[in-house]
Amino acid sequence: MAEPVLELSSVLLPLAQVCQPMDWVVRKGEIWVIDGPSGSGKTTLFKVMTGLIQPRSGTVKLFGCDLNQIHARHLNRLRRRMGVLLEGDGLIPSWTVFENLALPWRYHDLLQKEQVEPYIRAQLLRYQEDADLLPRVVATLTLDQRLRMALLRTVQREPELLLLDNDRVAFHLQRLMALSLGHKLEQGALAVVVRGGAAIGAFFPKERIHLAVVKEGHLLAAGRWKDLCNHPNPDVMQTVKGY
Repeated sequence: MAEPVLELSSVLLPLAQVCQPMDWVVRKGEIWVIDGPSGSGKTTLFKVMTGLIQPRSGTVKLFGCDLNQIHARHLNRLRRRMGVLLEGDGLIPSWTVFENLALPWRYHDLLQKEQVEPYIRAQLLRYQEDADLLPRVVATLTLDQRLRMALLRTVQREPELLLLDNDRVAFHLQRLMALSLGHKLEQGALAVVVRGGAAIGAFFPKERIHLAVVKEGHLLAAGRWKDLCNHPNPDVMQTVKGY
């Protein structure tokens, strides 16, 4: 069985009042879609998974490390193994595209100063993006260009775990999978968790999709799409049929 990269044990989200604790494991090689109605707790769940907020109770482990037990410096090291895109695009509008893409490298001091620009240009070439975008101020980009650059910043450090709380990335994520990320997924070197909807199902084979269905802070069901097709909960069934 593949290595777990994310484990939730008896987790209660901060917004949940009365519910069953969440137990959920994400392993390398898996594509997970978190789906549920507006206000169901999807963004809160993503923030709990990344250690940005604490759950009401329970244990969250990243790469086998309990987030309740580690120092902030250790958490930052774990985050270097992740690519995270929360709501919106996370880009700084007054900065250039290059400055935004360079920020993770400079913040974590992962490359020498003279290495940053050649590496970023190589990544744009790898993912078939236009290097002419680098000097552009982010505020002048189209929404589609901003999303592509935000996703590029998320994947450029070769993460082992992608957490994407943005349901607009489906098309671009599918393209990046075809160019490079899909190979890592097939090798069991990457796990993907994305906030979803039926658009994800349109771009990925259903047999590869795992669904985590949430409602009002509850994890109603978690498993492979095909294993949830006859689930007794009507909310789960309605979600599954959307794929």
